[in-house]
Amino acid sequence: MPPIYQQSDLAFLSELYAQDAPDAVLFAEYPSSNSVETQFQNRSKYIIHDPFPPPTRALIKVLGPHHLMCGWGRGLAVASEFPPPPRLIEHWRSIFGDKGCPIWQPGPLVNEGVMPSEFDASAAYITLFPHESLSPLQQVIDPATNYSLHSKEVIAEIDCPQAAVLEHVVPPCIVKLSHGYAGLGNFCISGPDDEAEMQRRLKQYWPGANLVINERIENITGDFGVQFYLSKDGSMVWLGLTEQHFDTNKKWCGGTFSADLQVQLFNSLCQIVRPVGDSLHASGYFGLVGIDVLRDAMNCFYLVDVNPRLTGITPFLMASRIFARTGRFNEGLYQASFRFPGSMDQLFDAANRLDDARVLVLSGLELATDTKNVTTTCHLSVSSDSQVRNQQILSGLADDRLSRARQS
Repeated sequence: MPPIYQQSDLAFLSELYAQDAPDAVLFAEYPSSNSVETQFQNRSKYIIHDPFPPPTRALIKVLGPHHLMCGWGRGLAVASEFPPPPRLIEHWRSIFGDKGCPIWQPGPLVNEGVMPSEFDASAAYITLFPHESLSPLQQVIDPATNYSLHSKEVIAEIDCPQAAVLEHVVPPCIVKLSHGYAGLGNFCISGPDDEAEMQRRLKQYWPGANLVINERIENITGDFGVQFYLSKDGSMVWLGLTEQHFDTNKKWCGGTFSADLQVQLFNSLCQIVRPVGDSLHASGYFGLVGIDVLRDAMNCFYLVDVNPRLTGITPFLMASRIFARTGRFNEGLYQASFRFPGSMDQLFDAANRLDDARVLVLSGLELATDTKNVTTTCHLSVSSDSQVRNQQILSGLADDRLSRARQS
């Protein structure tokens, strides 16, 4: 039975990938099946069930790709259309040192009219999702295999506790688009009105999509995002867990990290990690794996999702591991698409004013609301000795413009 290692001294995720794919490049952009904001289109195969309206250009080209580069390290290069801005790199350097700053290179298809086979046929990319516009030889994991492993239909084949699969909608239940992500393709059905609204949306946006219907797990006391690295030889490296947060629309929006929970839940969650890893290994996959696990009031754990890729919470988890080693920052809070009332430089200044916490800007984009005011949308984390303090700091950052006005 392949072991599950705990590499407490592991710093950056690229260190693991470099052992299995030493010449690969992390391609930090998703394709899209309904957005015109990216040249990486999956229109005829490898359909990805994007939300409607589709992801914005800011999210798909800047916020998403750049935050996956944060804490990636220098073991392998990273690629995207737009490089992370120098001041963001300097911010990362101030926290992680030079070893935590990525080696960036332009991604494929950057040059207009040049297909990837002409542009960089030698590159092998670690992808977040299979790409139709890249040849299979350019993708570290065969795209057809990768696509099948991204399907929610695969989960039922894994030998571990999970919600029952239903043939028909029977409330209460959860209906999932086969290739949705971040909770965006899930429908929570409690009664006829929910089912009618789901059918309306499916008919409008994704007619003919494959669906998975699961019995709803009741009395949930924990919702965990668990991450591990699956090596080519089938061994696994435990990376840790976060507790997941969803907004009022059931869209994933961040999570929390607790150093104590990493120890408390390790043995229980490994009972889910091992069969997931074994199943993916048998299919030829290696790399980062993110799984979603629910705990009920009887302290039973259930697998509800499998994501064979870097996920939105991966960089936060890797950074939190590093911060927790100091003994001062054992609790972390991650917020996606946080709106800071000021420029990125002002955000960095606000972060640097804190002595009892660590604020990490994983990615950011400035938007001018008028000639005087600038707002920065960012993926951001706060780490300190308590979640109460983290929330206080996050609220303070949201009100930072008012604070600066009072100081002046």
